[in-house]
Amino acid sequence: MATQHRPQQPHPVLARAEALVGAGRTEEAILLIRQLAAKGDRDGLFVLARNLWSGGILGSDPVAARVQFELAGKAGHPAARVLATNLLANGIAGSRDWLTALARMPGEVAIDPRRRIQLELLGKMALTPTGEPERCREPERLAESPDVLRFPAFATAAECSYLLDVGGKNYRPAQINDGRGGTRLDPIRNSDEFTIHWLIEDPVVHAINRRIAAVAGIPADHGEAIQLLRYRTGQQYRAHYDFNPQLDNQRVATALIYLNHDYKGGETSFVKTPLKFKARKGDLLLFRNTLDDGAVDPMSEHCGMPVLSGTKYIASRWIRAKRYAP
Repeated sequence: MATQHRPQQPHPVLARAEALVGAGRTEEAILLIRQLAAKGDRDGLFVLARNLWSGGILGSDPVAARVQFELAGKAGHPAARVLATNLLANGIAGSRDWLTALARMPGEVAIDPRRRIQLELLGKMALTPTGEPERCREPERLAESPDVLRFPAFATAAECSYLLDVGGKNYRPAQINDGRGGTRLDPIRNSDEFTIHWLIEDPVVHAINRRIAAVAGIPADHGEAIQLLRYRTGQQYRAHYDFNPQLDNQRVATALIYLNHDYKGGETSFVKTPLKFKARKGDLLLFRNTLDDGAVDPMSEHCGMPVLSGTKYIASRWIRAKRYAP
């Protein structure tokens, strides 16, 4: 008779810590977690890392979180090992060692089967030993004002499929900050989104991000995390600027990778110009949001027109004027 898989029971100390949090006794819970982590317990290390990363019941400290993820991985926590390798590959909250990260990936296939797919995709990319693209496609200029470039077939069909798989069932309605520490539905965008945040930015996604950086001529660590966007029939992104006057570190450029083209409508339109762009799968659209003096380019106002039938998928990356990644 086959044995049934039973879900792993939480460590009793962590269960106690969770109960303390529920009772409002947060300081006691933090002490229990830290004590368990100090003993080298893999689950204690992982919970500590997770809370330091997200802010959870502790203040957000990505640098300290990365150290704890690495320790938890070495102690045998499978998810922590994968996440630590991601951070080693992308250099978030610490040093970057691309070759060491790649060398660790084959040993993680049993933990995360997607590692096998990632290795296959990376093997087909023309990359330098540091993960930079060896070459990039030449762009087609679509407009001078605003400054808009198209890079045809920037991403392969396999890379587009991979990004679509990452999105999977993770999409949620687009939201914005409500100014009170929470979120609310975006009033000008009714699409769905999923952010490939830095912790889950695996080496394939990071290699694509470095390719975007190469064609933009701006360092990769200036980019925000990639957002996957889904527009179903009737959904749209009304006219807007990606420039935000409230930001000290401005969004100077926007990169959009179109992950499919089997839909109708959904053109990217620069509303003060005749330019309406309908991409092919794998195309990259790169446009500047600012003028040379750093002010908003008034011609960069754009919209995602309503999808008339089918579903449109894109990967969006906002690029800042200065380093943005921790």
